[in-house]
Amino acid sequence: MVRGGLLVTMIVLGCGGTPAPSAGAPAVGRLAAGAGHTCVIDAGGVARCWGSNVDGQLGDGADTDALSPRVVAGPAADRALAAGSYHACAITAGRQVACWGWNANGQIGDGSRQNQRQPFTLDGLGEVEAIAAGSYHSCAVVRGGTARCWGHNDAGQLGDGSTVDRPAPVDVFSLPPATALAAAGRHACALIEDATVQCWGENDAGQLGNGGTDPQSFPGPVDGISDAVAVAAGFNHSCTLRATGAVVCWGANSHGQLGDGTTTDRAAPVAVEGIATAVALAAGYNHTCAALADGQLLCWGWNAGGQLGDGTTDDRPTPVRVLGLASVVAVTGGGFHTCAVTAGRSLHCWGSNESGQLGDGTSTDRPVPTLVPEVRM
Repeated sequence: MVRGGLLVTMIVLGCGGTPAPSAGAPAVGRLAAGAGHTCVIDAGGVARCWGSNVDGQLGDGADTDALSPRVVAGPAADRALAAGSYHACAITAGRQVACWGWNANGQIGDGSRQNQRQPFTLDGLGEVEAIAAGSYHSCAVVRGGTARCWGHNDAGQLGDGSTVDRPAPVDVFSLPPATALAAAGRHACALIEDATVQCWGENDAGQLGNGGTDPQSFPGPVDGISDAVAVAAGFNHSCTLRATGAVVCWGANSHGQLGDGTTTDRAAPVAVEGIATAVALAAGYNHTCAALADGQLLCWGWNAGGQLGDGTTDDRPTPVRVLGLASVVAVTGGGFHTCAVTAGRSLHCWGSNESGQLGDGTSTDRPVPTLVPEVRM
């Protein structure tokens, strides 16, 4: 996998960023995908990861790739997960954050820039309610709604008013109380308690949603959003699930990842075509997916690895149905792969599989969903 700025967002269902349920409950917040790796918290409350591991992003203490799930070492991560390009973070049973993997920009939060092949537990964050991981930065919401971020900050993606990397958490400046976060390539967004959305960081494609393209190192509101229930972010695009079940997106659109039928970048939110009953939302590098109330899963945008799950590798500027899946309750987007959980608690992944990130025991790409046989959610 070529090193580049990929991110992955945490999955959302109904209201993004809420703490994951206890072991045995439906898989909300319990799966995450990175550039070439995937992590879950299974039905037994065990954190498992698979795929690329060159930087220790599987958290098992090794540096060899895995074609099937491996158990993450260290503290029990039984509440929620998030995955960045080459690192991952989890909320532990004690509501602390533990991170592992690549740390060149301080995204692990341990005060250093040394990779961590096993989870490192951050001190002093407070009681954590939600987490997110971007390309090379990480963020958390603590009890009371305060957001804190750490890691790469060249575009102001930590929201502290500077562009200085931070190897330990700093408060996001002037952000109202938040309930969830989405961390992206070089920007981040927060779902605010009043159902608005605020974003900060890079804005070259309009991914902050404020009508302009100037970056900002502190939060600002997204235009026209007052009924958000979830937020997701790709490398340089962002999306919100509205209380009505509609989805709106903004930012880069070169592969149709905004779902408006064009490939034109948008500096303010536009409606995704044909979606009115969405209940879950996720964004990968340049693709986006939404689960509908009837259990269907729709995806759109970049499809070079088959990550849209429609049996092709053709980009789609409007939503297409993922083949062979029904009763989807959770979804996550990676670099060039996607994973989803069904109501029967089975996990399915599809798209690029060069590092084994689909978890099916092979390195064969799959343009349609394939079962991860060793995992029950």
